[in-house]
Amino acid sequence: MTIETKPAHPPRMAQGKRLLMDAAVRLARRMSGAHAVSLRELAREAGLNHNTFYRHFSSQEALLEEIVSDFGTQLRDGLRQARMQAPSLDELTATVVGWTLDFALAHQDVFIVALRERYGPPGPIREAVEGMLSQLQDDMLRELQMRQALPPLPESTLRPMLAILIDHTFKLCFEHIETPQARAQRLLMAKALFDTLVLGTMARQAMGMSDGGSGGAHASTPPTKHPQ
Repeated sequence: MTIETKPAHPPRMAQGKRLLMDAAVRLARRMSGAHAVSLRELAREAGLNHNTFYRHFSSQEALLEEIVSDFGTQLRDGLRQARMQAPSLDELTATVVGWTLDFALAHQDVFIVALRERYGPPGPIREAVEGMLSQLQDDMLRELQMRQALPPLPESTLRPMLAILIDHTFKLCFEHIETPQARAQRLLMAKALFDTLVLGTMARQAMGMSDGGSGGAHASTPPTKHPQ
């Protein structure tokens, strides 16, 4: 059973700024990438004069960084609420992953664009997305420790596990956007993975195995598919 959490709402901002950000996300998903959007196309999509852009943003890079920041704020706030409101540790994974699936379905364009940029060419936007994911990992570590949902192990041991969980959750989100009817199965998969990783991490620690040694998985796992 999962509980209902309030949806994450975008922070208040000037209407023109919000219209430009929403239009940029819609166009970026339809095109080859966020950088393929021209200012004239953006203004037309937003229903604004193209000169309006520079009232709100100094450059297209600034626009994209603001989109990532706004997306990350909504995502972090919603996940924090879901973790704190889960009625029990046994229901924690289903509550948190369930909220994330629903968020992804309600914010498909920005979700896909932000994560697609993560695997795009190096640059400020990819760095912004990586920074957002790092913040998600920090939140996850702190809040799960507060709820005593993680084993009492060193942070250096727990972080690789959390990176795998975050990557897997986003993979489930991409699948959920395509086939939302399989929500229940995805929640079961997420719970099984969490339990397996916790047990595996505890077993590795008990055997004295280091994540930094040969064969250790310190970095996050690569995605099995790129967002379309």
